[in-house]
Amino acid sequence: MKKTSIKKESLILITLVAFSLLLCVNSPAADPIVMKIGNPGPADPHKHMIAAATLEFKDYVERHTQGGIKVEVYPGFQLGSMPQMVDQTKMGAIQACTVFSAAATLYVPEINLIYIPFLFSTPEITWRVFEGPMGEQFNKLWLKAGFVPLYMADNGGSRAFGTTKRQIKKPADLKGLKIRIPESEALKIFMESCGAAAPVITFNQLYTSIQTGIVDGLETPVAVLSFASLDEVIKYASITNHTWDMVFLIVNQKWFKNVPENFQKILIEAGRHAEQVCRGMSETLAAQEVDKLIEKGVEVYTPTSAEREAFRKVTQKPVTDYLRKQFGDKLVDDFMAEVQKAEAEALIATKEHLNLINQYMK
Repeated sequence: MKKTSIKKESLILITLVAFSLLLCVNSPAADPIVMKIGNPGPADPHKHMIAAATLEFKDYVERHTQGGIKVEVYPGFQLGSMPQMVDQTKMGAIQACTVFSAAATLYVPEINLIYIPFLFSTPEITWRVFEGPMGEQFNKLWLKAGFVPLYMADNGGSRAFGTTKRQIKKPADLKGLKIRIPESEALKIFMESCGAAAPVITFNQLYTSIQTGIVDGLETPVAVLSFASLDEVIKYASITNHTWDMVFLIVNQKWFKNVPENFQKILIEAGRHAEQVCRGMSETLAAQEVDKLIEKGVEVYTPTSAEREAFRKVTQKPVTDYLRKQFGDKLVDDFMAEVQKAEAEALIATKEHLNLINQYMK
């Protein structure tokens, strides 16, 4: 009896130990890996594309790592300006940040290519371009600069003008105006080719700068025209769609390298999911923008094809000449060729879809 009792006790003990080990294997570590992300813009995912994308990223990572990675988000420039957040990410003070394309040109100057005027006709074309060889090349450039890129997506989509003195319908309408731009040499050349001054002013100083007449308006993504109450200080909005705008989620290389490989895969997957959310939210906010501006009493204008062509003739060559001087003819030609390829692919896709519909409607 005694031996039987000992055997039963031993069996129970072995079972408990095995069960405990099983729990340890399938449960996240007691101390999760912390991933701090510095963000511009508000925290509300319904009001900003980056906030929406970051929410998706955080949810995906934390659920799929079972809490093994804890994502902490610091929105609204809590951790400093975008260049400061990028520098903190590179040094490892934080693990990641999102950065607009203009500020990104300070670290990967080739990103100025997206500011070639009147190159992208629709959001679909930009998505096709950056899902191809050019997207891969941009990723390599980020890696070379010391970061791991997890997504590149729309930051409010195409760009527009908000002004106080007059509506912008043609290049001459910009002459003599002071139009705020972000940190981009290509955008500066664009503005100067139209005869406008292009001061660089931080976004949190923009409202006051327009209100007090330091500048006569701004050049910004469509979805941002009414952000931060800018629709209170501008009188006119011109939806020129003259260039594109993007945002990147970049990560400290050393931190990423030290994350377990299965978690690395989850981070990459989360980046792809967040990219799609950012695109969708960006276009949603841009689509809402015109009605919001009109409700605020802002006069909204969309230039005609002929007016856009007049802008292109004045602005595209000075910008591409600068880019060719900086990066060589090949990179500029390759980039523009990828855009033409994307246009052709999009046209084929539309025709194939239409043919399929007509086939089944007969």
